[in-house]
Amino acid sequence: MWNDDFSLVDQFLQRAEAASPLTIRVSVSPPPPHEAERVIASLKERGVKYISVIHLYYDADEVYRYVSQYNVFASLSDVGEYIKFLQKIYTKGEVHLSRYVSLMLGGAVFNSPYFPASITTQRGVSVSLLYPSDLESLDDVDRVLKRGEEIGRQIASSLGVEFLGVDGSLSPWGEESVAKALERLFQIRLGEPGSHHAIRRLNKAIESARARKVGFNEVMLPLAEDEELKRLVRAGALGLDKFVSYTSVCIPGLDMAPIRVRDWGALKKMLYDLAAVAEAKGRPVGVRIFPVDVDEYDVEGFGATPSLRL
Repeated sequence: MWNDDFSLVDQFLQRAEAASPLTIRVSVSPPPPHEAERVIASLKERGVKYISVIHLYYDADEVYRYVSQYNVFASLSDVGEYIKFLQKIYTKGEVHLSRYVSLMLGGAVFNSPYFPASITTQRGVSVSLLYPSDLESLDDVDRVLKRGEEIGRQIASSLGVEFLGVDGSLSPWGEESVAKALERLFQIRLGEPGSHHAIRRLNKAIESARARKVGFNEVMLPLAEDEELKRLVRAGALGLDKFVSYTSVCIPGLDMAPIRVRDWGALKKMLYDLAAVAEAKGRPVGVRIFPVDVDEYDVEGFGATPSLRL
């Protein structure tokens, strides 16, 4: 919590590093604006690289200030404020900051380790897993998530805090590709007829896994983070309409995606379409967009990524 002495963070970093994870993330319940800089400074002093802190109480200008100054993760829940943020970073030539800010539509998700779209409400440890290449059958989902639960419980127990759960979302990292996993499991190339069905079946396998779960627990399709998704876009198999459509069956169908923006009004209308999808689906939807005017955009940490056309 933002009003703690942060000693728990020091203990957590020590225990978490022993598990050799890909990333270690610290999320604090959203502090009021007058406390935010103190909280961020306290975490930065401890060497925390991934910090989720700016939610709920902040508008586009405040989010821009904190993200540009401290590279912390943040979320907005209003389409108009998100458009305002995108226009600001586009005008300033700081489009790379989009990776730190999500638009959450249809409500909030609590206590997931996935940034930037999760809000912390409870003290504890949660775990996310990189496991697309571990899936040879749907039965593997249960096995992998239970193993993640074991690790998370060990860390939480050593700290004397609650284990909140595993976010079983299937998320990519380079060649650890969700698109490849879907093709391997269902003999379907993402973008072909049957793709919605395949995504939904994988989501149901995550839902039915016996591990304790928290957060999103759905297939994720962040374009910049998945090399196979990039290849499918370049080949013409995937475009903006399909990513928007897949949002009906997965939490971020449109995530980490460069979009060529010539008409901000049209972009705003598309985001309202996604809000309608979230409402009909009855679950939150997360969005991250890089507004660009190039065919390929170099996303920090993930390389050249093809732009989608609006």
